[in-house]
Amino acid sequence: MSYQTMDHAKWMESQNAALNRLSAKRKNWKPLPEKLSEFQAKVMDILGMVGGGIYNAPIAYSSIDWAYGFNGVSVVWKWSDFATWDGSQLTQLVFLCHEARIRCELAPAGPHMLRLSFWQRKATGDIAVRHPNLDEAVAAFKRYLPADHRILYREPEAPKIREEGVQGETP
Repeated sequence: MSYQTMDHAKWMESQNAALNRLSAKRKNWKPLPEKLSEFQAKVMDILGMVGGGIYNAPIAYSSIDWAYGFNGVSVVWKWSDFATWDGSQLTQLVFLCHEARIRCELAPAGPHMLRLSFWQRKATGDIAVRHPNLDEAVAAFKRYLPADHRILYREPEAPKIREEGVQGETP
């Protein structure tokens, strides 16, 4: 099974149910959701794909806030490489959030830890409620960056070969 087809949310629901059974008698225990909302399920799927399976993701499970900022989800991610290509977790996170129209915020959470916070957005509305999908984000970026901007990668020109031939060659 590949991580993009795995039901990470279902795994998290079973984990939450087990923790609820084990911890029900603990003082101040706040029950964990055993049935995730559609939004919470999407977040767990994103974290599972980025983390190489939700059970492998470097999440501090006790730090998951299922109602962060009223309607968000927040987790503490134990620092691992977040990169754009080799070890492409950062790119995966950004692309998956755009496809789901979910806003993700990265903030420090302590030494070698990041807080990843998520909020569901819509296709339309003002900036506080909308979020572009991946195609819309790429189109907006293309409009933002001029086609002749120096940061755009261009293949270096091949060195020119002298017309008189290779050095040391006899005519």
